[in-house]
Amino acid sequence: MVLSFLFLMIAAIFGLHSSYRVDVLRADVTKANAARDAAEQRRVTQERELKTREMAVAGGEAKIAEAENRTATAGAELARSQKEKTELQTKLEEKQNEIASLQKRLEETGAAKPLERLAAASTPQKPATPTRPSLEIKAEPVVETTPPPRRPKRLKTAPVTPPPAANPPAAMSISSAKALATYAPRPEYPRDARSRRITGSGVCVVSVDPGSGRVTEASMAQSTGNQTLDNATVSTFRMWRFKPGVVSKVKIPIEFQ
Repeated sequence: MVLSFLFLMIAAIFGLHSSYRVDVLRADVTKANAARDAAEQRRVTQERELKTREMAVAGGEAKIAEAENRTATAGAELARSQKEKTELQTKLEEKQNEIASLQKRLEETGAAKPLERLAAASTPQKPATPTRPSLEIKAEPVVETTPPPRRPKRLKTAPVTPPPAANPPAAMSISSAKALATYAPRPEYPRDARSRRITGSGVCVVSVDPGSGRVTEASMAQSTGNQTLDNATVSTFRMWRFKPGVVSKVKIPIEFQ
């Protein structure tokens, strides 16, 4: 009996010890599982932080790339602007050179005479007449006309008139007459006569004041055969202005055809 009791006691003691060991092992396993879960949680958290940082770095790189693109675009625009500026400066220099060349040519050729400028500015531009029918002027030899009047001497008080021409002046061409004139508009072919195909030729005699060069009288020494053509010729030649002291009377032939 005593041995049986001892064996039972020993078995109980081993059972209690085994139960304690099991509880200890279970506690260790629980702690190990908790440590493992904590480690896993830390790993997940670190991965999330790493992904967040990677996304931030990627966003920063994108911003850097965008800034670089903007810088490159601004540089290209600046280069284009500089190129356009250079081209404009080149064109400006060319224009300035052209202006300087034109001014030099004007200085070399000389400006128009004041009387010619005044006459050109005060006379309205007339429309060009059609080619057919046209106005033609016959060229004839130029004959020198009466010389300019002499100036009176200081002791004389009466005015001195120009001496009359020994021979009446022969008819000169209109181009020769224009060479002696400062203002010489071309006679206009009347529209009515042109439309009716009226032609004719004649000679106009022009009296000139030698002192001023103004035409004092104009008449047809030889009629064109049509009053409209005669009137157009006389009214035009009355507007002519000649160089002072060059001519006193001029005969100018004219032909309308």
